[in-house]
Amino acid sequence: MTVGQAAKVFAGKENVPCPVTDRLIKGGFRQISGGYISYARSADIGTDHRKGEPHQWWHLMKSYCERTDSEKIFGRRIVCGELLLYMAEVLGCVEKQKLEALADRILADGTPINGILTPRSFSGKRRKWNKEIQMLCFEPIRETVEKLCSAD
Repeated sequence: MTVGQAAKVFAGKENVPCPVTDRLIKGGFRQISGGYISYARSADIGTDHRKGEPHQWWHLMKSYCERTDSEKIFGRRIVCGELLLYMAEVLGCVEKQKLEALADRILADGTPINGILTPRSFSGKRRKWNKEIQMLCFEPIRETVEKLCSAD
């Protein structure tokens, strides 16, 4: 799967509901800084996790695909769990119950700060959960994107 193939498949999917991804991000599981968060801030895009900001469609399409060579392989170096979960949820390539169960386990592992989960609640835990998300979602995403692109 290339970046261009991913962009082609996700073009126009900005408003596809992704309740599992939204619940995970609003629950605090999101990158704290750097990467797409820094780019969103520099582009004056909202970054309030309680509102699900920035949306993962924006993360994929604007922050990544538009700024990356379309021929580059979209490979396992992409480790952002919330992005991969979003992609799998929108494509419907992983059973919803499996995504929900994984999101439940992740959120249960967060450490509340002043009684609430924030991105800092997952400090030191993101790598573990990003790997779990990648193990569940990456191959189904790749297979689905490649299949959709070869059908054209």
